Amino acid sequence: MNKAIVAVGVVVCAGLVAPKIIGSIVENKYDDIASRFVDHPSIEITERSFTSNWFSGQSITKMKLKGYAAEIDAMQIIVSEDFTFGPLIFASNNVSFALSHSNIDLDLEISTADQIEQENIAAFIEQLNEKLLISSTISYDLNYTTAIKMAATTFDEDGEQINIGAIDSEFTVTDEKYIDGYLNWSGLEFKSTEAHVLMSSLAVTFNQEMINGDIYSANALALGDFSTLIKSIVAHDANGDELLNIDNLAVSGGSKIKDALMNVTLKYGIEHFKAAGQELEQVNLDISLNKLDPKVLIELNEWANKMQQEPENIEFIGEQIMSTAIKLLVTNPEMNINDFSAMTPEGEIKSDLQLVIDHSLYEPANPMSILAALNADAKGVAPMPFFQQLGLEALINMYIEQGFILMKADEISFAAKYTQGQLTVNGKAIAL
Repeated sequence: MNKAIVAVGVVVCAGLVAPKIIGSIVENKYDDIASRFVDHPSIEITERSFTSNWFSGQSITKMKLKGYAAEIDAMQIIVSEDFTFGPLIFASNNVSFALSHSNIDLDLEISTADQIEQENIAAFIEQLNEKLLISSTISYDLNYTTAIKMAATTFDEDGEQINIGAIDSEFTVTDEKYIDGYLNWSGLEFKSTEAHVLMSSLAVTFNQEMINGDIYSANALALGDFSTLIKSIVAHDANGDELLNIDNLAVSGGSKIKDALMNVTLKYGIEHFKAAGQELEQVNLDISLNKLDPKVLIELNEWANKMQQEPENIEFIGEQIMSTAIKLLVTNPEMNINDFSAMTPEGEIKSDLQLVIDHSLYEPANPMSILAALNADAKGVAPMPFFQQLGLEALINMYIEQGFILMKADEISFAAKYTQGQLTVNGKAIAL
């Protein structure tokens, strides 16, 4: 019986002492993260504090955005976090094992705002925090997950109304190297006397691995994938006439390392597009950039960050960016437009392009030698009636007469090659 009492006493004491120790661990974690924001090109932490009690704590961080207009420079964002320390966390009607859980509130200070503007800002922030719930959990392995939820809300001002749909998002940072998550947004509606715009649901997923740099300093080079889908965008003018109609706008991309070089892909797609009297289906653009040297990309990223930090040295930094970009040619990079196509009422438009740069033919002392280093191959087909209804028939006929475009029945086409300064179009050499 005595051993059982002692065991229970040890567990109880551990449960009482642990939160104080955990609070110190969480505070050190926040100190470490804040110290690494010193090199961030866009965010400056101007003031911060961390108060750690036995079972709870509070962090207040003030930050401003750098490198923007004076109006932005006068603005400070205040992030307030209220912590509950583990080992047992009671939050959101759940019990979990973690180092800490925090709920976050946002505030805004603008030093140049007058009293009326300050009151409007305060009212906006109050309404925002009523709708917005941001929480963060730090696990025992010092990884953290942030969840963002916002209820649908409406803002009215000067006869304009903005309806912001509900937001649900969550992302996890693991080992300060991996970040993955999602964002679901039910959309946005804008109403005024001049226009009515409605964007339906937005879905985003991402999975990234930092292979160089610091995730908190915006200088990291990442591998991974992302995808975005907007279900629809519709716009009408004041008379109710449709200006724009887009269905299923998708953007996705990815990057990976192959043979020590980076390959990047970007894909854009629209299922249905209607605007300015044009109606298209299955609009696609598929681009890939291959054989990029990651070390050079990292150097370019560093120079780009420096340009934002030192706008007074933009001319010098611009020269450094150009000289650094030339280093990408060493690996003979490739750019491919794998698919550029759309379905029109008159038929399909389809084209592609492959472009390779032969580094051995480029002379750094002679920038124009890049023309001799280029090797390109492009082709495309399209229905002639599509250009006729655009009023471009005369222009197309001129190109047909010159041999730049071929015509067969109602279809026009071209095939072009460019090799070491020589252009060939539809099998005919063209003098440059």
